[in-house]
Amino acid sequence: MERSHTLENGKRTYPIRNMKVPFEIKDISTYRSELMGCAIVWIMMLHFTFTQIKPLGFISQYGFSGVEIFILVSGLGLYFSLDKNSCIRTFYRRRILRIFPTYYLLGVPASIILFNDNFFDYLYRYSTIGFWTNNLYWEWYVPSIVVLYLLAPFLKKMIDKRQMHLIICLAIVIIVISCFVVAKEIVSPKDPHFFLLYRIPPFMLGMMCAYWMKQNTSIKYFLIILVAGIPCFILLYPHHHEIYNYKYLSLVFLLPLFIICFTILIKQARFLRRTLAIIGKSSLETYLIQAIFFHAIVTENIVIEPAWHDTITVTLIIISSLLGILVHWLIDKSGILRLL
Repeated sequence: MERSHTLENGKRTYPIRNMKVPFEIKDISTYRSELMGCAIVWIMMLHFTFTQIKPLGFISQYGFSGVEIFILVSGLGLYFSLDKNSCIRTFYRRRILRIFPTYYLLGVPASIILFNDNFFDYLYRYSTIGFWTNNLYWEWYVPSIVVLYLLAPFLKKMIDKRQMHLIICLAIVIIVISCFVVAKEIVSPKDPHFFLLYRIPPFMLGMMCAYWMKQNTSIKYFLIILVAGIPCFILLYPHHHEIYNYKYLSLVFLLPLFIICFTILIKQARFLRRTLAIIGKSSLETYLIQAIFFHAIVTENIVIEPAWHDTITVTLIIISSLLGILVHWLIDKSGILRLL
């Protein structure tokens, strides 16, 4: 990247050219698919885990932060989608077409293999009604992202009107409520509704990043959020053994750091970009397919021998990714994605 400023040496000036900045706010948009690819691989590493390869085991245990990356990048993409076409009806139609055909399609093997649903159970589960009524549900992410999609047009309107103080106050209130709920043990560990609650601020941050890009704003606000979040991380993380969900909450404050690190890695590892981009574009399908394997492991329908654990982990990550790419391609060929 060229810089327009110069260095002075006596009376002569010399232009500084070809200086590459490791990270810029626009990189989040440039490498959006690659970031989603990194996020889904990290999530699968958490779900399937590594036990013999210690470094990967350490990285895997924080794979839930891949969801925050997913949420932030989704917020950014939704902002630009609304900016391109402000018709809310069109926006919701496109979101429905992106999620529910895939959800219902992959819900068929999930219901057959995992739940033994009848027809009405199937409809109840994959309409997301079951999740919000504490009844039948498969996983928490799709019901939650649907709520964030519903909120997106209203959040964008607030951001465009430069009501940043309201956005920031709302994010702080949600985080404080999350801390209170967890500390008072109002929810049980891994409560799926809590998973949505504390992911709303990352979604807001993604939309704000898109706004900063649109305004050609520098990285300073992104870095300010990172610096402000470090004390919160330090305050919460030491208590994650006492209060389980504090681990999840604390890592949210390092989300800007994760985004910066993954983006720099993507920019450097050119040989991985195409693969990560392909996985990222089929991330919803990959996520749902790995969720079938994950649920089967948790319920012990699939039992993995300890000696084969890491080999099976790598195998499941590869199989889930390949199947996800295949299903995404088939849905695209059906014409549904071309309607978006």
